[in-house]
Parts: sequence; structure tokens; C-alpha cells
Amino acid sequence: MSRFRAAGIHLAISGIIFVVLASLILFVWYPGILFETDGGWLGMRIIIGVDLVAGPLLTLIVFKAGKPGLKMDLSLIASLQALCLIAGTWVVWSERPLGIVYVDSRFQVMTRGDYRDVGYPIPELDRFEDNPRWLQVTVPDDVFAEAELRRKYTAAAANLALASEQYEVFDPQSRQFIESARDINLIAGQDGGRAALDTWIATYGGSLDDYNFYTYSTRYVYRYLGFRETTGEALGFLDVQPR
Repeated sequence: MSRFRAAGIHLAISGIIFVVLASLILFVWYPGILFETDGGWLGMRIIIGVDLVAGPLLTLIVFKAGKPGLKMDLSLIASLQALCLIAGTWVVWSERPLGIVYVDSRFQVMTRGDYRDVGYPIPELDRFEDNPRWLQVTVPDDVFAEAELRRKYTAAAANLALASEQYEVFDPQSRQFIESARDINLIAGQDGGRAALDTWIATYGGSLDDYNFYTYSTRYVYRYLGFRETTGEALGFLDVQPR
């Protein structure tokens, strides 16, 4: 067997593993816009580097038919690749977003680390079936109850988006949500705002009155997220940093 055939077999096996892991990243751990905004592509690159590049390349380098100790070399390569792949997959899994949470006129993507950093338990969100989970923090109507809720999280130096006991399914067509959209004139007045809005209309059509924009904040993206008002559909991002 030639080294190229051996490397090809290694690549084929690695390709099968990659398809499985890539499917988990794209459709389970970082679905929808989370792949773009919360490190899904970064995780994919880690797996590509370890699974599709490093392993087969090492096989190509060391393989020589009849070489003494070849089985040991290949076993070491396979073991090293497996360990690196397990470690990389664990990082990608552990940093996955748990939900996109809307509160106080902005969206924030919450991860396990966000809860751990302030000593809060990781919430059990299986009751929300959508993937990704679009959630909202429902603030009490009673002003005293609202004040107490905010005081509790302020005292703990915690973001109100962590208030998992107040989570409900996000409703993009609620009157409160629509009325909390950012002022188009303020966005247009920002550096690059007008050009970004012109590009938006060229892409999605209609007029600016057809869309609402909200601050969207993650570890990797800080932009305005645009919604179609009539359907509540999240469409994409303006290339402008919110103020």
C-alpha cells in the first residue's frame, strides 16, 4: 500500500467523523444565526484542523510499507488525533449557546459560562422545544415586583437576561416588542448607518417602515438584528455597531 492510499483511507474515515460532528454543530449546538454569531464557525475550523488535516497529513508523512514500528506510529497518530478531537469537541459543546434572550429592548445570547460566572445554576431549558431557543424575560407588570426583580439581579452584579425563572417563549409580534424597536433615524445618523440601511433595502426590498431593528449582543457580534414587522421573522444584521 502506498502512503497516498493510506492517507486517503485515513481521510475517508476522518471525513465520516467530520460529517457527524459538523451536523451536530450546524443543527444542534449552533443552529440558525448562532453558527455565524457565537463561534460555530470557529468550532468547525478546530474540528477541520484536527480531523481532516492533521491526522491524514501525519499518516502521509510517516507511512512507508514495511517500515519497522509502522503499526506503533499509526496507533500513536490515531490516539493523538482522537484525544485532540475529543478535547476540541468538548470545548465546542461546552461553549454552545443555550438561548437567545430578549430583555430591555435587546437580544443577548446566553451560554453556560454566563450563568457559572455569577454562581447561578445552569437552567433546564428542555421545556422550550425550538432550536435555537428564542426566549424573553417577562418582567412583572406590578412596579414593585419589577423593582424587586431588578434589585435582586443588580445586587448580584448579574444581567437580567440570566433571570431564567422569568423565561417565556419569545413573541416577535407582540405590541411591546414592536414598539421597542430602535429609532431608524438614530441608526441612520450613526457612522455608516445610512449606507447600511440602503444595503438592507437593496437586499430585502420594501421600505424601512417594513422592518424593525434591535440590539443583538454576543461574544463575537454586536450589531442590529433586523425583523420583518408583518411576520416577526429575523432576517439578518446591519453592519453597524449599536450605540
